[in-house]
Amino acid sequence: MFHTSLIRRTFSTRAKFFAPLRLSGLIIVFFHGDLFSQNLEKIGKKNMVTVSGGMNYNEIFYNAYGMNPRRDPYTWYFNGNLNVNILDVSLPFTYSYTNNRGTYTQPFNMQSCSPKYKWAQAHVGTTAMNFSNYTLSGHIFTGAGIELTPNGFYIGAMYGRLNKAIAYDAVNNSAEGMSYKRNGAAFKVGYDNNGHSIGLTYFTAKDDLNSLNFIPADANLFAQQNAAVSVNGKTKLFSKLSLEGEYALSGITANIKSNNETVDFSGWEKWMMPTKTTTKFFKAYRASLTWTEKIFSLSIKHEHVDPDYRTFGSYYFINDLDNWSLAPSLRLFNGKINLNINSGLQRNNLDGSKINTMYRWVASANLNVVLMKSLVANASYSNFTSYTTKRPVTDPFWTPSPADTLNFYQVNEQWNSCLSYSFGKEKFKNSVSLMGAYVLTQQKQLIPETPATGVLNVNTSYSLQFVPAKFSVSISGNYNQSKTDTILTEYLGPGIQLIQNFLQGKMHFSAGTVFNEAKTNAVLTSEILSHRAQFSFSPKMKEKKYGQPTISVNAIFLQKFPVNTSQHSTGELTLTANLGYTF
Repeated sequence: MFHTSLIRRTFSTRAKFFAPLRLSGLIIVFFHGDLFSQNLEKIGKKNMVTVSGGMNYNEIFYNAYGMNPRRDPYTWYFNGNLNVNILDVSLPFTYSYTNNRGTYTQPFNMQSCSPKYKWAQAHVGTTAMNFSNYTLSGHIFTGAGIELTPNGFYIGAMYGRLNKAIAYDAVNNSAEGMSYKRNGAAFKVGYDNNGHSIGLTYFTAKDDLNSLNFIPADANLFAQQNAAVSVNGKTKLFSKLSLEGEYALSGITANIKSNNETVDFSGWEKWMMPTKTTTKFFKAYRASLTWTEKIFSLSIKHEHVDPDYRTFGSYYFINDLDNWSLAPSLRLFNGKINLNINSGLQRNNLDGSKINTMYRWVASANLNVVLMKSLVANASYSNFTSYTTKRPVTDPFWTPSPADTLNFYQVNEQWNSCLSYSFGKEKFKNSVSLMGAYVLTQQKQLIPETPATGVLNVNTSYSLQFVPAKFSVSISGNYNQSKTDTILTEYLGPGIQLIQNFLQGKMHFSAGTVFNEAKTNAVLTSEILSHRAQFSFSPKMKEKKYGQPTISVNAIFLQKFPVNTSQHSTGELTLTANLGYTF
């Protein structure tokens, strides 16, 4: 077994290693409850313990003219990391120090021990498990759990504290944040074999009435109880038809001190949990049916989640929705043409209790075409459209009318396209690309109608690569437009970049310049010239175990030119030098 004492001894040793880096003799340690799993099969093997890490030293020089500087003229910082891995348990340490401040962190705390051997794994401490999206789904608990997976079977169980008790704040006379201690338990059994599976999950949680000694009358805090059951499965009806689904039922008692209820619930619900006058049950289910052919597939999906459906085994849950979706795909000419479509309709307010009812249509399509060996085209479209109906609270007999201004559409559409072509010989390679994107956002309402906002972005580039010389040059151009009913904003300009590699790729140099001008309603507002250059060198060591050193220098120079008599030229230069080492 892997004991906590080993972690403590390891941390003590590493703390001594970092002792010279302490600030004023003080190391600040931060813990953040990561989850760790021990692999006992590695005991005695070569990779039982591994060590990796790295360090970087950077110096940054900055200068500005014609404007107030936006950072210090000189900054340097050093950072490093050390990761010790014992039986697949990761112990990370990081350190950073600058001319402003320094920090040391050891983001490890022995909160969870999860030994694993073959098909058996245990979880002890503060950990999390996931049995079902509708029952226990990643909620952190302090306790114990087990997972067994022999020969296609799955058996899982857990028990522990889900929430700590938070008492009344007598110092600040505040009941905000008060909560009972909450314990929970769950188990799951299942079997999976060659695409056929079935699983059953049960989860229950209850607040401890004795965990709080004092509750103010105005705190509106009651002890609660929850139980949830889920059945899921999948199967192949035929060789090409597969079915998958899940059904869940969750019951919540808002106040376990309320009176017993013996009439309004079924025997199944009474079996799940003791029913009270404040008990309510909610259901959720999902199903998908998929037909798969060699060149074609079609999937139909449906999901329904009752309003207020939730479980104490999940932090956040999206409820009050009914969603239908259709997803066909087509593959032609040995994959040279691929088309994927996904379209669905979603609505909320399933019980009619809300003022607003939203109908949401979601659609997306992607087309990829290989026209020739070196000519590829891609196009995609997505639509996120919602239709909202507002029912006046004062009129319970209200019905929708085409002239009702409380109804409105909200549209968000996006188009993307890309065309690339490569040509040339082995020594000289050329490539040309053209990319475009357009986004439209609009809220349509009879009175008033929100103006549409459209954003267009177009990029084109040409690249020439001299293979023997390991040199390449590329020329690009970009155009960006944002348009409303009254404002038209445009950005456009060319760019060029040069890349040269030396010493079989160990040394790299690149430089480029981009010019952009901005216009608002055809009036020039700014002109900016950006220069960038980078040099890096990564010598290869004879033995990989000695690590990899790197050195790099990066320079950025920005120039802003005046566009009217009230402006003047400005510029900023940022130079960064880096020395790094990884092992």
